[in-house]
Amino acid sequence: MISRTDASKPMAAITFDDGPSATSLSDPAYRIIRAFSEAGFRATFFCVSDWCKSESQIKFAFESGMEIANHTKSHPHLPNLSESQIREEFSVAQEWLGKIIGREPPKIMRPPYLEVDEKVKNALADIALISCSLDTRDWAGATKGEILATIHRAKEDGSLKNAIVLCHENYEASAEAMEEILPQLKDEGWQLVTVSEIFAANGKAMRGGTLYKAVE
Repeated sequence: MISRTDASKPMAAITFDDGPSATSLSDPAYRIIRAFSEAGFRATFFCVSDWCKSESQIKFAFESGMEIANHTKSHPHLPNLSESQIREEFSVAQEWLGKIIGREPPKIMRPPYLEVDEKVKNALADIALISCSLDTRDWAGATKGEILATIHRAKEDGSLKNAIVLCHENYEASAEAMEEILPQLKDEGWQLVTVSEIFAANGKAMRGGTLYKAVE
C-alpha cells in the first residue's frame, strides 16, 4: 500500500474507533468506508472484539484497503488493570482480528479513552500505542458542521499535516462529515492514509511501548 503514497504531498491519518458497529449497509461505518474508498483514500479502523456486531464489516473494510487494528477486547480503563490483564486485552482482540482478515494485524493499538500510564507501556512494550493530535469530538456529540470546522481549522493552521485524527465509526455526523470533506481534500491534493502508512511515508518507525499523537 505504501507504494501508492506520495511523501511530497500533505497527508493525515483519520482513524475510527469502536467498531465493528454496523448491522446494515446504510449504517455510518459502511458509509465511511465507502467514502474513503471512492476518494481513493485509506483509514485505520480500531476494533473492539467484544463489541462486534458484524465480522463482515471488518472484511469489507479490509478488502477496501483500510487498515484493521486493535482497540482491545472489552474497552476497559487499562490503567486500572494488572499488566497481565492489559496484555490479555490486546492479545485476545489481536487473535480475533487476525482470524477475520487472514493475517496478523499491525502491532499497534488505540488505548480506550486514550488512557496510558507506565504500567500500560510496560505491558505493551512491543506494541505502538496510538493516540491523536486532533480530536473531532464526535464522541461528545459534535455535529457534522463542527467536525468539518475542526478539520478545516487544522488544515488552515497547518496542524492537519501528519496528524492522527480521532473519529468514531458509529456516528451519523461523522459519516456525513467524511462524505463531504473527503472529495474536497482530494481536490486540494491531500492524501488520507493509514496510521502505518503515514509513519512509513515519513521514514519514521513506530516503537513498542510508546504513545504517538502524530508523526513528528
